[in-house]
Amino acid sequence: MWIKYIINILLFFAFAVIQNSFLSYFNVMGVVPNLIFVLFFVLFFFNSGDEGFFNTIAAGFFLDLLYGSYFGVSIFSLVVIYFFQKLIFNFFEKGSNKYLVVNFMIIFSVGFILYSLLIYLFSIILNFEFNLGWNLIISLIYNLTFGVLVFYIYEKLIKDNNSKNQL
Repeated sequence: MWIKYIINILLFFAFAVIQNSFLSYFNVMGVVPNLIFVLFFVLFFFNSGDEGFFNTIAAGFFLDLLYGSYFGVSIFSLVVIYFFQKLIFNFFEKGSNKYLVVNFMIIFSVGFILYSLLIYLFSIILNFEFNLGWNLIISLIYNLTFGVLVFYIYEKLIKDNNSKNQL
């Protein structure tokens, strides 16, 4: 069971390397997709088990390493989003696959905007630079595109894995 935690840490590390090295050349109006947040959210959306809080801390750790803010800001922001999203999931039907991607897009958008607002509030309090404006809308669209892509890839992996495990 502990192998999941190691795999998730390696996934966060790989996404951090891809985000910082390769995707930095594909910025749109200065915005680079936040693959760590995308992976955090997809893992949280599909796994409602006890590994969700661990993934939150791991994603926050890697985000804190990548950004030039104070250490712990992203961890705290993602923990707030983690509990907020657990509250939101009570209002959506998890069993219904009919509108699963629409539910994902709505909850992802709310979570991403909340994350950006929390980072902006911390930037005011702790006096570091974080811009909020049109970049938020562009960043939301860019990250939502990657989020839906990772959503479908992860969903396909789950369906293939579940079909192999059935009798």
